[in-house]
This record gives sequence, structure tokens and C-alpha cells, in this order.
Amino acid sequence: MMNSKLKSISLLIGSLLLAPATFAENAASAFTNDGTAVIGAAAVRAAITDEEGFTKVLSTELKNSGTPKDLVIGLSFETSLFTETVVASKKGTKTTATADATIEMKVYVDGVPAAPGTVVFDKRTQTLWAKLGGILDCDDLNTDGIVSFDECTLTEEEIGLILDTRSAHTFNFLAYNIGSGSHTIEAFAKLSKDGQVVVENPDDGYGTANASATLGKGTLSVWEVHGSNTD
Repeated sequence: MMNSKLKSISLLIGSLLLAPATFAENAASAFTNDGTAVIGAAAVRAAITDEEGFTKVLSTELKNSGTPKDLVIGLSFETSLFTETVVASKKGTKTTATADATIEMKVYVDGVPAAPGTVVFDKRTQTLWAKLGGILDCDDLNTDGIVSFDECTLTEEEIGLILDTRSAHTFNFLAYNIGSGSHTIEAFAKLSKDGQVVVENPDDGYGTANASATLGKGTLSVWEVHGSNTD
């Protein structure tokens, strides 16, 4: 059963961090030199991509011999998200601008996705709204033919901001029962952005929404470990 296997590997990860020489019979690593693995919200067109639009950012090879082993694959990256929302409003018109940016990562071992699959390394949703230039409503309440200020009401103005973020800049992926031979470990990333502006009355408001996502320096580390024999 996979649950017991996963628990065994998790315990090995903790021990591996404390005493690498005890469990790590074999290891491999790769890193970026200048922090330019992926720039901006889209990868370079000439880069290697998979069917889901992920771009390869790091790779290494590990040679294994003997009985099948399990792999612990550590992936770490500097990440940067930029979101900008601007709104303008008058006459009580509500304007909303939303900007999104996301960085997702996954690892392949010999072309097979490592557990647990796609991981969100950084995500932000920023929403800003405003309802400004309140409407002045006046009435000659005392019927004296003169409308004074105390006979007027002004609707309330409104400004709001929501930020929703999530990040995991370091993550351990797992691959089970890796047999003998030379194995290729590849890290893939997908950077995406989106923006939306909603105006109740386009004549009385406008907005802008911009976003971008960037990967900086990163490392890919692989350890060969003895996992549980339980399936």
C-alpha cells in the first residue's frame, strides 16, 4: 500500500537531512548560474516544453545499479511575482481590477512524473475595487424653496483590496522503485499571468491590471534511498 511506503520515505527524508552519509548511497545535483532559468511570464519559445506547457528549467542524471531504489528529489527556486491593479471611478460607479500570477513546478524521472505531481511554488491573486464620487441626493424637506446642505445626503464611497497568496519555494518530490541504469531527472516550470477589469459604467470609470512571474536561481538535488519494501 502506497501510504506505508510514503511514510517510510518521509522518515528517510528527515534522517537524510541529519546524516546524509547514512542513507544516501548515490546523489546528483544541478543548479542555475545566473538566475535566468525562466524570465517573465512566458518561457523562451525555443525551450523544451511538455504537453501541458511546462518548460524544462533544470536537469541531471543519476546512475543506479543493483536492486530498485527510491529517489528523493529536492527542488528549490527563488521566485518573484509582480501584480499591479489601478482603478478610477466617479458618480458612484464601481470599478474592479484583478491581477493573477502563478509559478507551478513538477519533476520527471525518465519521463514519468514524480509524486506528488504539479506543485504551486508561488501564486498571488490581487483584487482592487473602488466606488468613488458618491452621489449627492438633495430634497427641500422644509419646503422653504431653499435646499440647504443639511437637506442633502451623499452616498458612501468604497475602496477595497484583497491579496491571496500561496508559496512553497522548496519541495521534495518522490519516485519509487527506480531500477538499474542511467536515469534522467528533469524539473519543469510553468509561469502564467492573467488580468481582468470590470466597470459598471465605462463612461464613469476605468482600470488596469498587470502581472508577471519570474524564476531566479535554483537547485535540483537527487538522493537515492532505501525505502520500505511494502507496496
